[in-house]
Amino acid sequence: MRRLPIFLVIDVSESMMGDNLRLMQEGMDQLTRSLRQDPYALEMAYLSVIAFAGQVKTLAPLTELISFYPPRLPLGAGSSIGKALNYTMDEIQRQVVCGSATQKGDFKPVVFLMSDGGSTDATEMAVAKWERQFKNKATLVSLGIGPYAQLSFLSAISEQVLRLEQCSEQDFKQFIAWISASVSSRSRSIGLSQEVDVGVDLEKPHHPMLTLVKTLQDAVGIDENYVILSGLCQTSKLPYLMKYEKLAAEYQSSYDEAQYQFTGVYAAQKDYFEWSDERQNFNTIHVGALSGGCGCPHCGAAYAFATCSCGQIFCVEGDGEVQCPGCEKYVYMGHSDGDYEVTRSRG
Repeated sequence: MRRLPIFLVIDVSESMMGDNLRLMQEGMDQLTRSLRQDPYALEMAYLSVIAFAGQVKTLAPLTELISFYPPRLPLGAGSSIGKALNYTMDEIQRQVVCGSATQKGDFKPVVFLMSDGGSTDATEMAVAKWERQFKNKATLVSLGIGPYAQLSFLSAISEQVLRLEQCSEQDFKQFIAWISASVSSRSRSIGLSQEVDVGVDLEKPHHPMLTLVKTLQDAVGIDENYVILSGLCQTSKLPYLMKYEKLAAEYQSSYDEAQYQFTGVYAAQKDYFEWSDERQNFNTIHVGALSGGCGCPHCGAAYAFATCSCGQIFCVEGDGEVQCPGCEKYVYMGHSDGDYEVTRSRG
């Protein structure tokens, strides 16, 4: 049987932590339930999930809809869209059946690439390869999550570039419903005509939450509204992420750097390291620009923002000698004047 391959390529970088990742996880469940109600999609749609942060992996290979179970989305540092695009092309070559003189191959695959930020790696070669080898073989739809997704470099090779303006729960549900409607529409077209050389029949984005990116200027966004710091639990050695959001202009001080207020902490899992960019990160921020803190979400230690001379952030109960979970050296922790910098996440 000829399949309609659908690849969901999902950003699981640190900036997606919290509600965005939860809503994306719930969105996969919503998408699966919705498509199973469509007899055409149920017959021919096969879903695959590829996740990317600093690293890229297949969470679910192409699986028939009736047997598809949404995988757990991990979390990692970095947002390697160039690597994700290269990886997706490799997966298309590996998983999609090509037609020949003796058999009909799969229908033209559809790739939904979703990201909420910009790429932290080079994208030029991957974009050129898609333009040269895959633009006529697969349909790429680029979807920006939120106003700061940087999409300009994908506009030349995408069937459409769209942006989810807000990330409320209701908007996310409508966003997933749009993806489902587009896949169902494509499935019905194939079921009625059996054509193989056309792309996905994209539903028009009627909802105000989803807008068409028409110019390169619209596609570019740089998010300086938040800072994410990663730490290690001294007890469990598990990672956690602390989020700081930029204060409104009227609350900014005369300090040279923008000021950020603590807004939340997220307990990550051990596979956070497996998904993170392995390159050294030189992106830093002065601690004087950060206000507020929290305890450790893993062990409950009172302070999650202790720092070692090696650069590792970790949790402590208070002053005294402790072992850094990063370099494993013993250091004495005490109050600081705050005149130093810490490594800031790539996002």
